Amino acid sequence: MNEWNNLQKVLKNKQRILVIGPNGAGKSTFATMLGESLAINVFHLDKIFWKKNWEHLSEQEFEQKLDGILNSEDPYIIDGDYFSSLKKRVERADLVIWLKIPGFICIKNIVKRRFKYMFKKRPDMAEGCNEKLSLSFLNYALKYNERSGKPTEILLKNIHENNLFIINSNKSFKKYCHLLAESKLLK
Repeated sequence: MNEWNNLQKVLKNKQRILVIGPNGAGKSTFATMLGESLAINVFHLDKIFWKKNWEHLSEQEFEQKLDGILNSEDPYIIDGDYFSSLKKRVERADLVIWLKIPGFICIKNIVKRRFKYMFKKRPDMAEGCNEKLSLSFLNYALKYNERSGKPTEILLKNIHENNLFIINSNKSFKKYCHLLAESKLLK
């Protein structure tokens, strides 16, 4: 129950939560479960960025939509990596949950996700953006640490420990998901 107490303590009075991490870490799953538990709206950056059939917004359109969420008075949970906008999101967040799941687990999750959503769209994606699996995407996912992981660590270095919660193993991730599924937090 120590994990449960830790999570409750971290989440207490948090209204602007980010869930970040590599592709396949479980960001959308965790954010959705957390949103249901806390009764807070969840925004998936992939669903905002991608339009129908893998067309994407311009950088300006994406920033405008993101700013609308960030500047709202309403509580929110935002999941997604999108390093180009991470600094802005971190500055407005009162909690960052970083899923630092090992790369080989993320690759396994990406492959499982491909088969799970083979004939349907993921709930965190736009219409027509059916799950794809390619060597280039797997390679992209494996290079998370070079692309975003190390710069993210530098960016988060100065965040107060009460505003940063790191889940650094698949075992811990599964345990927190189980706890969220079993209970309604802070109610």
